[in-house]
Formats: sequence, structure tokens, C-alpha cells
Amino acid sequence: MNSGMNSGMNSTLVFGGTFDPVHRGHIESVCAVARLLADVDVYLVPCQIPAHRPTPAASPEDRLKMLELAVGSQDRMFVDDCELRREGTSYTFDTLLDYREKLGESGSLLFLMGFDSWVTLPDWHRWEELTNLAHLLILERPGADQESPDVLRRWCETRQVQDPKEMMNSASGNVCFLSLDQIDVSASGLREAIAEGGSIQGHVNPLVMNYIRQHNLYTGASSKKKMPANEWSTNG
Repeated sequence: MNSGMNSGMNSTLVFGGTFDPVHRGHIESVCAVARLLADVDVYLVPCQIPAHRPTPAASPEDRLKMLELAVGSQDRMFVDDCELRREGTSYTFDTLLDYREKLGESGSLLFLMGFDSWVTLPDWHRWEELTNLAHLLILERPGADQESPDVLRRWCETRQVQDPKEMMNSASGNVCFLSLDQIDVSASGLREAIAEGGSIQGHVNPLVMNYIRQHNLYTGASSKKKMPANEWSTNG
């Protein structure tokens, strides 16, 4: 499903990831951010080929379907398959460039990522140009002691704002760190649980859980591939 961009002046929030599988942590975190920002349209973008991570265990088609089931009919939340339709490695820069072209020069565009992805940003494709296209909203885990690399601290000195709502008044250019309570669940942990015959009930949408069972996903040896616990971004 490729939902068209709304034509109004609302802000747009893009949330990328492998979603392998999509779980409550993904959906509830992005919903919390959307509630905080209030007037925003959310687009969840499943990654085709990650730049710096192993190939996802589930196929693009299965990951897209699970994401659509998890989102359901939630208001102002859409699934965008733009990266699945684009050949080659999925670069965040290319995705945000597409959104910027659709929104025009003045539309407010925000890209949501986890802090674990943020600290790898200097390895991303054209990373220093990302704020030319969008604002970066980094979701921190309360109590986490991980720090930003020096190069990122210097880079965001002139870009950082304290209130994420400030970013909705301009098209791009800022960085904001946001701390919200998050569910302690990872896609890699869920894949391992499924492969070992464990239960994932309560961690994923029941419709997603049924889909995983019906299609026998994550039960083979390939499902045990180790991937970073935070799989929130296309990472590149």
C-alpha cells in the first residue's frame, strides 16, 4: 500500500525500519510521538535493503503486510512502500528527498529515529545533508547512558532545539532529543523466541501474531540471524 501524501499544511513524520517483525514498541512509540506533536501525519516506511545491517529474515511482502495489519485504520497513520519499490540499497537520504519533493519547500518534515541509530549517523549516506531535507527527532530511552559521538555533538550544536513542537513551524534543519517511556521489546528477541517455540503474545498485534503463524515466519535457521535490538531506521 502506498498512501498518497495529504495535501494540507500538516506536518509529516516519517518513521523507517526493517519491521522484522513490527511490534508494540514500534507502534506505541510512534503513536506517543504523534500525540505529543498533535497535528502530524505519520508514514511508516519499511526498508527494502538495509545499508549496514543483515538482510531481514522475512520477505519485503511479509513485512509490509504485517505493518499494514499493525497500523490498521489508525487515524493519520499510513504505510508507505516507497523503499520496497525502489531498487538497490534503501538510503534514508533518498526517501526524505522524495518526501521533500512531494511536500514542497515549506512543508514541515520530521524523521524519527532511535538513539541507537542516531549514534551511527556518521556512517549513513549523505548524513550531513539530512537536515537540509527534514528535522531529526531522536527518541531516547530513559536512563540510557549511551552518549553521542563528538562529531555528532559538534554537528548538532547549531541545530538542536529543546521542544519538538518548534520543528513544526519550519520545513527542516533542526535536531531534537525526546525521552519517552518505551516498551522493552526487540524484533531480534521476538524472532529468537519464535524460532525456539516461545510465546510472543502481548508483544505484537494479535493480527500480526496470527500472520506469523499462518505463514510460518521466523521458524527456520535463518530467523536466528543476529541483528541489533534497535531496528528503527533504514540506517543509511
